Amino acid sequence: MTQALHRSLGGFRIAALAVLVAVLAGVAAFQLHQRLGGGSKLAGLTRQEQAAVDAAKQEAINIQTYRLKSFDSDFAAAVAGMTPQKATEWQARKSALKSGMTKQKTDLGATVSGAGLVSLRGDSAVVLVSSDSQRSDSKGKLATFAQNRFQVTMKLVKGAWLMDDFQSVSL
Repeated sequence: MTQALHRSLGGFRIAALAVLVAVLAGVAAFQLHQRLGGGSKLAGLTRQEQAAVDAAKQEAINIQTYRLKSFDSDFAAAVAGMTPQKATEWQARKSALKSGMTKQKTDLGATVSGAGLVSLRGDSAVVLVSSDSQRSDSKGKLATFAQNRFQVTMKLVKGAWLMDDFQSVSL
């Protein structure tokens, strides 16, 4: 009887050990997933760094997204995410952009496929953003026409991260 009880406890210990190993492996896998950026936010960034990256990603979308029906408000959204100096420069492109879209009868859009913080020093951050530019014709047919890589310089102005410069970069 003692041997049967001993075997029974031995089997229970093995089962308990197997469950413990499985739980620990699951926790380790989850932690690794989070550290490698599997979550919705970039791994290891401070709130300020993440805010700069999020603002750069949104502005990369805004500067490439314009619909004919709402062109003025789309353009205003793009300019609202820029420093005053950059907004003045961007304003000079407005009429040519609208004219080209009207002639081609297209809407423009963008999606961000990735972003990463290069540096953050004081009130200035540099972020690399990867995006796809899309064109939609008058029938609603959507086509990607460019894959972009931008180096976006963001400035912290009155508590908001604003785009101060962007440059196209090649791989």
